[in-house]
Amino acid sequence: MNNMNKKTYMLPGDERIVAGNAEEFVHELRIGSWMDSDCTDEQYMHNFAERYVVQAGVRIATDTPEKFLSDLIRTGYAKEI
Repeated sequence: MNNMNKKTYMLPGDERIVAGNAEEFVHELRIGSWMDSDCTDEQYMHNFAERYVVQAGVRIATDTPEKFLSDLIRTGYAKEI
């Protein structure tokens, strides 16, 4: 996939993720994680959601990468730039 199809997302702390789809976004988010980099992308979404509800009091979907990403955008954690 070339970069023409990719989007850049801004995360807290000026972290950026460039991804062509939601699966790639989750994968890149996990790879960059210092806590859960050794688990699967699916486990990572669940672990992230558990931490996020504790830290931000917000529940996010983990059943698909698309819902996960759209919830992160909806709650302001990720911003498409």
